[in-house]
Amino acid sequence: MSKSDLETLTLDGVTVIVLGEQYDNLNEPSLEAAAAELLEIAQSADPPLIVVDMVRTKFFGSAFLGTLFRVWRRLTARNGKLCVCSAKGPCADVLAVTQVDRLWDVFDTREEAIKSLKP
Repeated sequence: MSKSDLETLTLDGVTVIVLGEQYDNLNEPSLEAAAAELLEIAQSADPPLIVVDMVRTKFFGSAFLGTLFRVWRRLTARNGKLCVCSAKGPCADVLAVTQVDRLWDVFDTREEAIKSLKP
């Protein structure tokens, strides 16, 4: 079993998940581990407020976008919220093309994202 490439922080009552470099291949053990870990965090975060920080992420594919959607659904079932920050280059392009900003807010900085969710 592979360990995912996630860093989890709690800042101002908000859970911040800093992603690693790449989440583009559904068959990668690191993607499977990250998906499982993200879903567990979405189930246990208290309060259910999560910022996904893509400051280190260079690329992600549709499989990972599907994982984020599942995380968002799990959070909304708990009256929680999800937002994304620091997406650049291809990551920002994927978020724009898929229009996920209609589901969750996308911010330039971690600080803006945290401020938007602060309990």
